[in-house]
Amino acid sequence: MNKTKKLKAFTLAEVLLTLGIIGCVAAMTFPSLKMGIDSKANIITLKKFYSEFSNATNILMSEYSEPLYWGLKDNNAAAADWVMARYNERLNIQRICGASDSTCFYFPIKSYRNGSNAITAAQYRSWSLRGFVLTNGVTGFVDVNNGNFSMFFDVNGFKGPNTLGVDIFAWAVNADGAIVRYSDPSLGGSGNDNPEYNYAFDIMEHGWVKTY
Repeated sequence: MNKTKKLKAFTLAEVLLTLGIIGCVAAMTFPSLKMGIDSKANIITLKKFYSEFSNATNILMSEYSEPLYWGLKDNNAAAADWVMARYNERLNIQRICGASDSTCFYFPIKSYRNGSNAITAAQYRSWSLRGFVLTNGVTGFVDVNNGNFSMFFDVNGFKGPNTLGVDIFAWAVNADGAIVRYSDPSLGGSGNDNPEYNYAFDIMEHGWVKTY
């Protein structure tokens, strides 16, 4: 005599409950997963831009000697234009913004530690800075000082979070043409001791890994 074997299956309620649990877990883990992916992508772009900028700086020194002889003066429009024009020849720059135009960079720049405004568009316009946009989407601006200059750049352009140490980094080029920390003594006090401005070097010195 044949007996019919009953197959066990999940009820609709059980399926919906399982999907709900999966959805909750995904909702909790996705933001941290995305943050980790974004962080790695930003560091890859940082490393690539450092290489491009370093090569461009070495070429400029071979053509125009060290920055000590470039006639750089603090908050000087002509000096800022000269530096920007030289890098325009050596980097894949798509657009350059003058001192009164802050649209090449997303402001305000946020602090990594407390989320406050570190640099605003109004400050950009008052300091004779020069902004730029690269063809790969990286944005930045140059700040010229006496005999040296510094650079801020956003490795993911106009996307968020626009925060120091996350997607925005900085370094400086001293009078000898070396790329140094923003607080390096060779800048003669024109840099800044804020540790957030040194995060690019923190990453580089730890094998291109974020440790802070």
